[in-house]
Amino acid sequence: MSDAQDEQEDFATLFAREGARHALEVGQVVKGRILQIGDETVFVDVGGKGEALIDRAELLDDHGAMKVAVGDEIEATVVKTGDEVRLSYRLLQGIQAREGLAVAARTGLPVEGKVAALIKGGYEVTVAGLRAFCPFSQMELRRVDAPEAYVGRVLEFRISRYAERNIVLTRRALLEEQAAKAAAETMKKVVAGAVLPGTVASLADFGAFVDLGGVQGLVPASEISHSRVGRPADRLHVGEAVTVKVLKVDEAKGKISLSLKALEGDPWAAVAGRLRERQIVRGRVARMTDFGVFVELLPGVDGLLHLTEIPRSRHGEMKQAAESSAAAVVLVTSIDPGKRRISLALAPEGATPGEQLESTIALGAVVTGIVERVEPFGVFLRVGPGQVGLIPNAEMGTPPNTDHRKDFPAGTEIKVAVLAIEGGGKRISLSRTQAQRMEEDAETQGYIRDAARKGEGFGMTLGEALRRSRRT
Repeated sequence: MSDAQDEQEDFATLFAREGARHALEVGQVVKGRILQIGDETVFVDVGGKGEALIDRAELLDDHGAMKVAVGDEIEATVVKTGDEVRLSYRLLQGIQAREGLAVAARTGLPVEGKVAALIKGGYEVTVAGLRAFCPFSQMELRRVDAPEAYVGRVLEFRISRYAERNIVLTRRALLEEQAAKAAAETMKKVVAGAVLPGTVASLADFGAFVDLGGVQGLVPASEISHSRVGRPADRLHVGEAVTVKVLKVDEAKGKISLSLKALEGDPWAAVAGRLRERQIVRGRVARMTDFGVFVELLPGVDGLLHLTEIPRSRHGEMKQAAESSAAAVVLVTSIDPGKRRISLALAPEGATPGEQLESTIALGAVVTGIVERVEPFGVFLRVGPGQVGLIPNAEMGTPPNTDHRKDFPAGTEIKVAVLAIEGGGKRISLSRTQAQRMEEDAETQGYIRDAARKGEGFGMTLGEALRRSRRT
């Protein structure tokens, strides 16, 4: 190819580009591809319309890093034509003049302004050296609680109304668009089982609403923590950063169920190392039911203080404790990890939390208990905290057909002997007859020993009697 032909093609290319520049209009939205990123300027290929420039600063994120790379496609607005075509994402304060603001008003291009002062109904904002007004309702997506906090800040706005001396701005429209884009991206990640970061958006008595990025989900009060939560506001605050697990997504109703509790782990994993049977523990009364009181021993781990373990005189006290979530000192009587059940009894007077209380019930021992209830087959006797044994009718030592309900009402003290302990102390067999027999035998043996020591009465040997008779 000759030099003349090369010069002819170069001239044709330049002529085409020059014509393209004149074809572009200020305010026109164009798409282009990043050709080169310089220190201050980014070069954009706008196709058959030639090349254009955009300030590098407009393409930086909040941390100063480039939001685009060579080869990326961008969409921007033409803010200058002629010898040099300029594009912009937004109008920078002090750079663009009134013509630029007019373009922004027509095209919806964001403008940058500084909130100068609070005035009646909203804010005075300085944009490109001009005074503008932004109503309170247009500053945020929701009601602004502290309007003064925005004064002095430089923010992006959109011009909703433009005249030479009347410029009205909105920031809410931009935020809504950003939220819609963020929501679309977020919904791609919101699936059951996903673990996502979020921010507490608002609190209600029934739970906490968490913003996942343009999309909100609800953490019900029961899913905030394994520990008892009276009110969500007691555990969380608006604006707090949290990590949640998605439990369920109901696309038909547009509802997302979230959980904080699911990320805390299994609360029962701590039981083996921290709770033992016969241990004195300080807990918190969580709730009262018809069959007893549940006491929170560890976060997410409750034990049952059965109604039979609570003296009637203390029922009112326990009800009040449940209403106020008061502390309670209890004795752990049994732990069933398989069924996740812990049985409790009221701790003895003076017992110290953490203390290991050994059982006072031993095979063959004689103990005194209190009648808990009477059944047709025998009498149930409470012989210690969390320990109840059975005296079968045959071991009561009473005549046949005796009405035990009448003769031994609830609360009566009975001395019994321990015949058997089975099931790890959960089944205790008692005998009133055996206790009486053992008591009589002990009295007899005591009398014999006493008489022998004194050398008189019952228990004297024949030799001792003869020697005594000779002396007298």
